Amino acid sequence: MAMVRKFSKPDLFLTFTCNPSWIEILNCMEGVERPEDRSDNVRVFNIKLKELLEDICKYGIFGTVLAYIYVIEFQKRGLPHAHVFLTLDSESKIRTKDDIDKFVSAELPDPCTDLRLFQIVTKCMVHGPCGTININSTCMRDGQCYKSFPKQFKDDTEENVNGYPIYRRRATEPVQVGKYSIDNRWVNLKGILVLGFWTLERKKRGSTIQLPLQCYPSIQDPIQQLYSDRLFQCDLTGT
Repeated sequence: MAMVRKFSKPDLFLTFTCNPSWIEILNCMEGVERPEDRSDNVRVFNIKLKELLEDICKYGIFGTVLAYIYVIEFQKRGLPHAHVFLTLDSESKIRTKDDIDKFVSAELPDPCTDLRLFQIVTKCMVHGPCGTININSTCMRDGQCYKSFPKQFKDDTEENVNGYPIYRRRATEPVQVGKYSIDNRWVNLKGILVLGFWTLERKKRGSTIQLPLQCYPSIQDPIQQLYSDRLFQCDLTGT
């Protein structure tokens, strides 16, 4: 509450999820162990989370950060994830649909220009498929996907629909993922920020490096309505 009073409402809400397939975790497993059996996966997650926060706050991948706060939670299978609120300065704030498209995408990357990112997106950020393609999907309720997939194609992002944007999902040729043929309608609603393969060319210790996190980060752009609904119901006067 004190941060909101001083810096106003956050601009970005980012979720960073531990990936049980991180090579650092797999290399430590012995015998029939599973990733959730090892306590040191939390240490790996913490290291990568610190790297992510450094890229955000120090190297400004979203612009200048005035304030941030995060909380780490654990999923039922024992793996951690972090929810991060970011407050940007006035010059870095997301104000237009072009700003949204710069950081958030609900489309499949081009495998010809970025094969690695395409592989990560199709592995981590594709919903289902469900519906008539797979009626036995866990998201199906009374013959309908309760998460409203597949989404509709959309040529341009809409900035504010009931407090939330509707992301651009252009019609493209379907691609084969496993036994299913999918297109942009099946990409996770939250969008993608280089999805854990941070092809950032950032200066560190005088050298340019790439940081392959391979996590499952997702971004929800300006959270005005979300934040208003969940936080500003509280009394900010402190009484």
